[in-house]
Amino acid sequence: SVLGAKIKFWMDNTPSEYHRLDRLDDIDLLPEYEVEADGFAALTLHRYRMHRQRILDHGYILPFVTARGPLCTAGFVRSTTNLMVDLVENPQGAHKLIELCTRVVIDWLKAQHKVLGDTVEGLFLLDDIVGFINEEHYREFAHPYLKRICDAFPQHWVKLYHNDAEIDACLDHLPDCGFHVLNWGKQKDIREVKRRVGDRMCLMGNVNPLEVGVRGTPEEVKRATLECLEGGASDGKGMILSVGGGTSPGMPRQNILAMLEALEEFNGKKLAQV
Repeated sequence: SVLGAKIKFWMDNTPSEYHRLDRLDDIDLLPEYEVEADGFAALTLHRYRMHRQRILDHGYILPFVTARGPLCTAGFVRSTTNLMVDLVENPQGAHKLIELCTRVVIDWLKAQHKVLGDTVEGLFLLDDIVGFINEEHYREFAHPYLKRICDAFPQHWVKLYHNDAEIDACLDHLPDCGFHVLNWGKQKDIREVKRRVGDRMCLMGNVNPLEVGVRGTPEEVKRATLECLEGGASDGKGMILSVGGGTSPGMPRQNILAMLEALEEFNGKKLAQV
């Protein structure tokens, strides 16, 4: 919305956007932006200001600033299909759009940090569109921009990357961007991810969120969770238990408790071995 996109709110779904940039040649016609004053970014910052002190007064902190990544943002502005075509047919124009979106992302994260204050100690970047491209396109159109975002913030910050689309093309390169934690989807087995990433990133995943998390029984959830823990943290380190991506709507409470029960059982065994 900072770049002029109209946002539509639905009664029973998350908001969606009207693509602002029908012709890539019109990119220079996009309005100058100011994240602290434009669109829903300004409204969100206002809400942060309203509730920040209440949250802190209750003993909580606000540790992360959050944004969609540069390719995801470009897809919102241009449409994902058009963006994919642009990478092949108009790479120069695609770079120009992704460059703009990278600046917007950095400015938006910095604006959040300014409002939330010194309890912030990390950033959370979500970009599933990176999973739509091959390794060659990743290295050209994604990696430099993801790295620029990481480099724009303090070295001691925790930098968490979410992509629950395909991660095969980007997996080996993500640690070099500056990310410390990877939250990915159900597609890639945690053992393979662990083998390829090693100790360069902490793994946040990846119990199947839908077929197991929503549709499975508590017993099935517990078994899947224990299998995931054995695959990702057999050495007792380098893993944060999570579903693969985000928790799907409709996941029963008892299935969440089953994950916690499995975690307690796994940690108990590891402690007994010490």
